[in-house]
Amino acid sequence: MSGMDKGDALWRFALEVYQKPGVSDACLLLQDRYGCNVTLLLFAAWAGAERGVALEVEEMTVAAETVGAWHGEIVEPLRTIRRRLKHGPRPAPDTATGKLRARLQAIEIDAERIELETLAGLLPDRQSDAGFIAAAANPALANLELAAPLAGDTESSDSLRMIANAALSP
Repeated sequence: MSGMDKGDALWRFALEVYQKPGVSDACLLLQDRYGCNVTLLLFAAWAGAERGVALEVEEMTVAAETVGAWHGEIVEPLRTIRRRLKHGPRPAPDTATGKLRARLQAIEIDAERIELETLAGLLPDRQSDAGFIAAAANPALANLELAAPLAGDTESSDSLRMIANAALSP
């Protein structure tokens, strides 16, 4: 599968999974409370659930480093501005700033798509790891835990499980 094909596949997967009940809330909680990068989470879930690939710690580190500057300098500032327009400063919120906010959201999503395509291109072209899939009760969860090495509290663990289960469900 070419990098472009992988990018399209990951984008479709991300859209599908994110729209499942509870997933957007879980992703936003992990993003806002724990500083997780949602595109990295979706990449990790896709690698395990759809591609059957057990990501290594080094691969996840490379993925995070590869998109880190893009995410920090492009995606996050767009999100910050979009969120700020929801409640102010004056003249926001109003109709005109609401339209601007909607355009910024579309641009933010485009930036996240570029990030996902970049991540998909990093996924090694190797056979799915049948041993990984058989050994892991949830192959997406194993990768997600690499993408979001959190404190392991119930709230973050439940959120990761929510995303992993959604990634594996039809």
